[in-house]
Amino acid sequence: MTMYKYLLNFTDEVYYVCNERSEGHSINNLVDTIPESTKVLIAVDSSSNDVETMRMLSSKGIDCLIIDHHTVTVENPYAILVNPQQEGCLYPNKNACGGLLVYKVCQVIDDYMNTNYSNKLDDLPGFALMADMMSMMELENRYYAKQSLKNLHHAGLKALFQAMNFDLANLSATDFLYGVSPAVTAATRADNIKLAIDFLMCVDDSDDIKGLTKELIKANERRKEVQAEALQALKPLFDESNKVVIVVDSSLGAGMNGLVAQELSKTFNRPAIVLGVSDDGDMLKGSFRGLEDFSMLELLDNCENTIYAAGHDAAGGVQLLKTNLEQLQQELNDKLSDFEADDSLYYDLEFNLSDVNESLINYLNEFYRITGNKFKQGKFLIKGLFVSDKKLMGKSANTVKVDCDKIQLMKFKTDEEYFNSVPVFSEIEAIGSLNINVWKVYKPKFKVTKTLQLFIDDYREII
Repeated sequence: MTMYKYLLNFTDEVYYVCNERSEGHSINNLVDTIPESTKVLIAVDSSSNDVETMRMLSSKGIDCLIIDHHTVTVENPYAILVNPQQEGCLYPNKNACGGLLVYKVCQVIDDYMNTNYSNKLDDLPGFALMADMMSMMELENRYYAKQSLKNLHHAGLKALFQAMNFDLANLSATDFLYGVSPAVTAATRADNIKLAIDFLMCVDDSDDIKGLTKELIKANERRKEVQAEALQALKPLFDESNKVVIVVDSSLGAGMNGLVAQELSKTFNRPAIVLGVSDDGDMLKGSFRGLEDFSMLELLDNCENTIYAAGHDAAGGVQLLKTNLEQLQQELNDKLSDFEADDSLYYDLEFNLSDVNESLINYLNEFYRITGNKFKQGKFLIKGLFVSDKKLMGKSANTVKVDCDKIQLMKFKTDEEYFNSVPVFSEIEAIGSLNINVWKVYKPKFKVTKTLQLFIDDYREII
């Protein structure tokens, strides 16, 4: 989207082709949709290793430019490759994502053309970095993430943040990562990439922004429901003696496999793989999610019972023969024989409830405004909590609210069993992230209500 919008400043002869999420990221099955009049093909966030496709396009007189950040495994003489992972590349940020690299190429074109059109798009690279879970320990990535949060001017994203009740003057990476980003990708996960593209292409005076925003929020609510139902259905299928969660569920579809794998990984504190069955019934294909302890991508790539593994160290896709499923489970058990799932909860600081106030939360949230991969959101142990009431909330009854004097404890993506376990009229201490919920009422009289909240990972009762 960034490159498309940028090039429109120079010519109207710009077209894009793209895959639905279920079709994968490869350009191979898009070749027939490329207009015959094409002079230059720009492949974004993919295709570093698509040598044969680039050879074929090049033979038709099409110049090929690839802007990508994934691992380069082969030499491709048929395209110009912009990829910091290629051998000999001196670009220092090896944690750049495709979106950032596209923006950097636009800046270079501006330099050559003596223009500054890329400035209009400078709020997008940071969101791309956060969405792709690139390292936030990288200083360049932190710079662009801050630029996105502090200088947002994309009309659609502004409308979506506001529709989801986020404060545009006080945005954080968490607001994007757990609010807006899932809403945009919910469309692609439902194989409705046109909705996501139309939304990202909209401009300030577009009449469609409000409608597109409503559609994305609706798709996101449906995504949450499917994700919660799948998690509850698949959890009982896992044998905890295994080192990796592997489940097969063809009903989810490629768009949901990764999300469910992520939830299973969090639930069981170990890597997870969610697979679907191919149409011919012979293959299993799906998504994996790993841990920071080691590269799950490298592990799967070195397994004899996988056909391929691709993506990032902690998130990607994998394929294998259906007949090799049990062998892969055993192979992973053997390779991870020394691995022990760690369900310990870690926190950065501890406070007594009497010390927690709006000023403290604002201070901590400013420090943790830019979070993500390698730079996690702050976790805090809060003591001196007395439970006076509790409530099960949400359409799927998977959110628990616990009242404790001046603060509310919120537990998301949980269930009735967890709700029933929370003791009332008891003292507890809890670990989680601090937040202030700001609620604005405009009628009959404008009023702002602020509630201190702790988004809890877990609690323990003080006996």
